[in-house]
Amino acid sequence: MDNKFQGFEEGKKKFSALPDQFFSELLPAIDDLNELKVTIYLLWSAYRLGDFGAAFRLQDILLDEQFTRGLEVGSQNLQQVLSQCLQRAAARGSLIEAADQPAGGPAYFINSPRGRAAAELFRQGQLVDPAAKPTLESLQPNLFQLYEENIGPLTPIIADTLRDAQATYPPGWIEEALQLAVKNNVRRWKYVEGILKRWQEEGKDGANRRDDQEDHRRYLKGEYGDIGQH
Repeated sequence: MDNKFQGFEEGKKKFSALPDQFFSELLPAIDDLNELKVTIYLLWSAYRLGDFGAAFRLQDILLDEQFTRGLEVGSQNLQQVLSQCLQRAAARGSLIEAADQPAGGPAYFINSPRGRAAAELFRQGQLVDPAAKPTLESLQPNLFQLYEENIGPLTPIIADTLRDAQATYPPGWIEEALQLAVKNNVRRWKYVEGILKRWQEEGKDGANRRDDQEDHRRYLKGEYGDIGQH
């Protein structure tokens, strides 16, 4: 075997969560290897996006060459194989297939409360596909992982809050604010959000930037003192 797995690395906290029901109900029932791979892949992708209501299209999976290289294609072409996997997963109930749209064929959603609601919005033409999906080639810690590793469990409400923050603040600010919260041992999102708001209002760099300890004292004792309590 040329590409023998070299083993899992320790101490890097690079993990993705799968629902317990996948192991108790789906894993014993799935009898097709390609369907199993696609199901796990989409659960992983939804987790990386922080949104189990994300829409997935066949084209999204085709873009991830590292993943598709591991599928058994045989005499069929790759697109046919993927289409069959998605349809099989939808028939099994692990995915929901939404009606065709002019933008590019059916979309698939994880069969969860959030996924079912998103699929209905998609059918009504009220849901816009999210931005580019994660791929195996670009496995870097995303904001949702950083939150779980440094603050706590990710919930749908927190995921929406993080997406809003990403759209509001410049790239890198949220990660740096999370690091500052960890350094000051105040692992609360309101604390992180307070840092971001002050940077936005007063300026993050240059003459307006105070040292970390002064930031911390201000948040705990000054006008943002309540942030450290939630």
